[in-house]
Amino acid sequence: MSNSIDEKEGAAALGSLGGVLGEAGAAALQGQREQLGEGLLRAAFALWEDPQVRPRLLGILQAALNSEAGAAQMREYLTTQIFAHAGKAIGAADMDIYQAADLLKVPVININAAVAQTWGVVLLRYVVKQEPIASAPVDELIALVSPTIQRYLN
Repeated sequence: MSNSIDEKEGAAALGSLGGVLGEAGAAALQGQREQLGEGLLRAAFALWEDPQVRPRLLGILQAALNSEAGAAQMREYLTTQIFAHAGKAIGAADMDIYQAADLLKVPVININAAVAQTWGVVLLRYVVKQEPIASAPVDELIALVSPTIQRYLN
């Protein structure tokens, strides 16, 4: 069986990823801002490390790389869905990437850069399986990458 998944299953998997990352973002926004990057990475790795969830996430990634429909679904997720989850948790209904950037007082491109950094690590660890990233302990990767993510979000 390949990692490709249908649109409905992809939307469900993105929804669960968005929910977890949205909750982490909301918690970080309500808590110590300087922990936002680490909190988001921990939430993302918790899902990617889950053997039940990872195949669905790989399917979403594959769809985003191989079809315009998959790429459109990923863009919608990265622009709207993930931030809507965070917004719900902090009482800002229908928040999107632009409202999140305003709330954080950072340019939208900084949020894109944080996402790109995260997806780069995901690709090397779970798709390309590039050593030593592929076998490094998650805490080591978080310690390495979170300062860069945090810099984008400060």
